[in-house]
Amino acid sequence: MKLLETIQVSDGKMLNIAYHSARFNRAREELFEVITEIHLEKIIGIPSQFKQGLFRCRVIYDERIEEVSFTPYQYKDVKKLKVVEAPHISYHYKWADRKEFSDLLTLHPEADEILIAQNGLLTDCTIANLAFWNGKSWITPSSPLLKGTRRQQLLDQKLITENEIKISDLKKYKKVCLINTFRELDPENSIDCKGIIY
Repeated sequence: MKLLETIQVSDGKMLNIAYHSARFNRAREELFEVITEIHLEKIIGIPSQFKQGLFRCRVIYDERIEEVSFTPYQYKDVKKLKVVEAPHISYHYKWADRKEFSDLLTLHPEADEILIAQNGLLTDCTIANLAFWNGKSWITPSSPLLKGTRRQQLLDQKLITENEIKISDLKKYKKVCLINTFRELDPENSIDCKGIIY
């Protein structure tokens, strides 16, 4: 199976690239025992037509890089969230095959996004890690399906902290923010927890 890195390219610059390179190299070492590090910023050339505007750079790889592509970024507007228990999903590595996530969304058309729970604990949604606002600080679930690059950056900057979050804990939180390569921790774009569907 192929792995994936999704990198934000803004006006010709790859953002958070050190975090992407670290995850890329860690996956190659753990899965394929490849210890030679690759610095993605030295390998990926950005074609001139992608040097103005916001683009998604997709890197498909296993032991080596198989494909690099660029597409205009399309923002997904998320308003309605639903909690769904999905114990079968395992996504410790960022696999290119995301069928389990698309199937989950297809099964729940009443929601824009799914808050995936496992054994009563919140993990991620299908496109992002989560950060919950309790009125004082932002908390991210300590058991994510995937340790995202934005999540790790925010932890390193001490803008979020990790904690176990049960489904039953949701009433303690006011807002939730979806965080990924393209979605920053932005209170203005957070979602009211009162509207979450169970």
